[in-house]
Amino acid sequence: MVRLKNAIATTLVALLVSLPSLAADKDAFLDHLAGSWVLTGAIMGQATTHDVKAEWVLQNHYLRLSEISREKKDAKPQYEAEALLAFDSGKQQFVCFWFDNTVIAATTDGGSAVREGDSLPFVFKSADGDFFNTMTYDAKTDSWSWAMDGEVKGERKPFARLTLKRQ
Repeated sequence: MVRLKNAIATTLVALLVSLPSLAADKDAFLDHLAGSWVLTGAIMGQATTHDVKAEWVLQNHYLRLSEISREKKDAKPQYEAEALLAFDSGKQQFVCFWFDNTVIAATTDGGSAVREGDSLPFVFKSADGDFFNTMTYDAKTDSWSWAMDGEVKGERKPFARLTLKRQ
């Protein structure tokens, strides 16, 4: 019995040693989004301010965004969101999984984007019309802008224009 346990343990150690490292390096572009931010701008024409915290999680595979509006309704934030962003090296694209308190996510596909310069033009596919969130980094000011648009009858309509500045 002891020999069998030793043989199993030796085999498991050999398998683990032969596997490639699962820890990924942080994506250098997404790393510009890590930190604490104040988000300001307009959503559906209404001025808003949110606090955003972005931190690397799950062995640096994902950048988690936690977003909470400063505006309250019944003593609770009007808006709360959790998002996970990552770079899929196999598909050579960025992915984003966004969850918030406005609707229950109807899909687990998330959004995807191929980097265009300093922009990530995410597209979230939906049977009701796609949603677009183009996240653009400005290295000179170390800030981000998010341009969000909804699709109505095949035409893009502005939803939000937001800026993130470091706290």
